Amino acid sequence: MSVQGDKIEKTNTDLRKFLPLVLTRFGTSIFNPELIYQSLLKETKISKNDAHKIMEHVIRFLISANLKIITAPLIREVVNVHLLKNGFERERLQYTRIGLPYFDLNEIFTNTENLQNCEDVVSKILNWVIEEYYAVDKLIEER
Repeated sequence: MSVQGDKIEKTNTDLRKFLPLVLTRFGTSIFNPELIYQSLLKETKISKNDAHKIMEHVIRFLISANLKIITAPLIREVVNVHLLKNGFERERLQYTRIGLPYFDLNEIFTNTENLQNCEDVVSKILNWVIEEYYAVDKLIEER
C-alpha cells in the first residue's frame, strides 16, 4: 500500500471512534463510510466526485449528531437529505427507500379485523410497495 493509502486508512480508523455503530438485520457492525460511496455509485447516476462529497457530508453530520447506534435505513435517510441539500433531486429519487413506515406496519399487524389471513396482510403490504415504486419511477422519468 502507498503512503497515501496508509494515510487514508489511518484517517478512516481515526474517524470510526466518532461514528455510531450500525444495527442491521444481521447484527451490529462498525460504520463503514465507503459503503455509502459504493451504493451511491451503484444505485444512482451520480459522479464519483459528487458521491465522495455526499459521503463526506454524511460523515460530518453523523459525527456531529453524536449518536451511539443507527440503522441502515436511517443512514439512507441522511444520505437522501444531503443529496437534496446539494441539488441532486433525481439521484435522491433513485436512492429512495420504498416501503412502509413502522407506524403503518404496526397498524396493519395490530388491526387485522378486516384482514382474514396472512395472505391478505402480505397482499396489502405488497400493493402499497408496488404503488409507491411506480409513483417514484414516474417522478424519476420526469426528471
